[in-house]
Amino acid sequence: MRMNKLLSLTKRNTLIYYRTKGNIFFSMLAVIILIALHFFVFRNMMTDNWEQVVKEFQGFEISREKLLWINDSLMFAAIIPISGVTVSLVALGLMTADREKNVLNDFLVAPVNRGTLLASYLGGSIITGIICHILFIIFFGIYFYAAFGILFSLLQILMLLAISIGSLVFANIFLLLLISFVKSEQSLGAIGTILGTSIGFISGSYIPVSMFGKTLSNVFSSLPFMQLTVISKKVFLYEIEKHTSFKQDMLGGEIGRSFGLELWIGRKVIPVWATALMTAGFTLVLLVLLIVRFSKMKKAD
Repeated sequence: MRMNKLLSLTKRNTLIYYRTKGNIFFSMLAVIILIALHFFVFRNMMTDNWEQVVKEFQGFEISREKLLWINDSLMFAAIIPISGVTVSLVALGLMTADREKNVLNDFLVAPVNRGTLLASYLGGSIITGIICHILFIIFFGIYFYAAFGILFSLLQILMLLAISIGSLVFANIFLLLLISFVKSEQSLGAIGTILGTSIGFISGSYIPVSMFGKTLSNVFSSLPFMQLTVISKKVFLYEIEKHTSFKQDMLGGEIGRSFGLELWIGRKVIPVWATALMTAGFTLVLLVLLIVRFSKMKKAD
């Protein structure tokens, strides 16, 4: 009986997301800005930077087309963690809307406990996010094949799905905790504007975080936004040796730091496995805080 209520509420939340005008646009706004900045401002400039990098390796040559592929890959890789946050924010915003319109109170009066209600918002948001990310991966594959004749391998697709799910889990727990303090849609809209604008900088998607100075660079690198972006970039360029003359070890050091291919905290480079553990640990801490927060809210009722 409880499972049926959960499924019905989850379906309701998912359908409302797609039926509400503007939801998809506002979910994709930060992604649209990133793509526009890339193709109209940064693409050629960053590709020129890659050409300078290539000149440092004596006897090493690579076509500009392949450098464009690398540059596009790094940009598209950032879409996964960014959209994980923006899509989840709009999807979970339904909880604030329901609270403001007293729909939430109506649910709580009915034979639906708070845990089931919370799980339905979370489930609807994750389902919405997974659908969006699958569409993104399909788009990435079509674009890379049409532009460069390059296809994702099966392993890359599986890793992209894994990083997508990881991004969505972190984003939903983080945002659910944040939204629990928000009382109105107007306040949520302000938060969405700030978060949507800043996340591109925090994740190192617009410009490398190393350009912000040591303190901010270390702070951003300690947050999952940047960590997930680095892992996503690694996945996108996982088979770079197959398509170019680059070797994986050539993308480390200052090159990795400059282009956001490695996570640096201070003067130390963090391995990919440790980066993933840091993200998981941060998410676990937020989950504990979320459980405590909703336990207090339940007692307050």
